[in-house]
Amino acid sequence: MGDLQIVSTIIIAGLIVLSYALSRKKPTIKYIAPLVVGVVSVGIVILSFLIGGWIGMRVGTISFTAFISSLISLLIISIAESVKRKFSKNIHH
Repeated sequence: MGDLQIVSTIIIAGLIVLSYALSRKKPTIKYIAPLVVGVVSVGIVILSFLIGGWIGMRVGTISFTAFISSLISLLIISIAESVKRKFSKNIHH
């Protein structure tokens, strides 16, 4: 179980860094990376049922972890953005 927590933490951190790196050029792109990872991981979970066996379970577990991590990173990015807007709004008044 500890390995999945490490993988999840790495995915969350990577998605947050990637989202903010992409958003420097266009701020609206910030939500794209977690959404793409979430959609791809759902596809891989479905594919893992076709693989079957222990390998399919392993692939499904890792991709489900990636899906949950993408949701968590999307939530963190959204909260950070709303807090950032709130503070910048208060500073300008």
